[in-house]
Amino acid sequence: MVTVRLGARLIAIGLFLASAAVLTGGCSGNEKKADTETAGSAAPTPAPAQLHGPEIVREMVAAHGGLDAWRAAPTMSFTDQWGDPDSQGSRRSHVVVEQTGRRAYIDIPETDMSIGWDGEKAWSMNWPSPTPVRFLALLNYYFVNLPWLTQDPGVRLGEPGTATLRDGEIEYVTVMMTFEPGIGDTPDDYYRLYIDPETKMLKATDYVVTYRALMEGGEEASPEHCLVYDDYTTVDGLKVPAHFTIYEGDRVYAACSIRGISFSEPFDETRMAMPAGALVDTSTP
Repeated sequence: MVTVRLGARLIAIGLFLASAAVLTGGCSGNEKKADTETAGSAAPTPAPAQLHGPEIVREMVAAHGGLDAWRAAPTMSFTDQWGDPDSQGSRRSHVVVEQTGRRAYIDIPETDMSIGWDGEKAWSMNWPSPTPVRFLALLNYYFVNLPWLTQDPGVRLGEPGTATLRDGEIEYVTVMMTFEPGIGDTPDDYYRLYIDPETKMLKATDYVVTYRALMEGGEEASPEHCLVYDDYTTVDGLKVPAHFTIYEGDRVYAACSIRGISFSEPFDETRMAMPAGALVDTSTP
């Protein structure tokens, strides 16, 4: 497990509009723990065996193409774009992450702006956002790869429940995803996974941010936000998010498109040498 997990992490309308302020949100209007007992008579009919949280999540991973193929990929890369692609200030960023060590670099095409993360320190070149680049380095990688990252060392998966999203049309299976102490920069982050009971695909996640440099007023965590996966695409047999929307209460807080997904782009080792003039991130996770 790398030092920066950055999984549940929120940015405001893209890397360039990112803000340290984290606001309230959450997907579920109704959530309940799954029933595990059969009420009834002195001789009840045996209930069908229920799957535990980890088993349900493994089914979800299988529905997304399985774990072996994802782990075997040398890299995971993509181009993301937050907000309206036609709006002023909306920029694309190209993200390349090494699957084994989770080292990463991010470039803004047609500019001299970049981020590097070598697994221990993060740095930036000409980066305009005030949000710590240590926080940003694996942010969208985590959102995009969340189905498989549920199988990382140190992840804890709770018992299943059920909940609906805003439209209330589907009752999803929910599983809480937390982390053992000492895992990553922010082990107190959590995700509430919403899994479609028919397709077994991951539909949404509630999450909180606990990166200390982003907290204000002595808070230990942000309120919940809800990230909904609106669309998926299949790459090398793996079903990967192509678009997601983050909600703050009942309004759209941010939206992001994911394009150019690859599991085979070469990792440029030269990018792990911090360039002259780079600014090292000294923020407190």
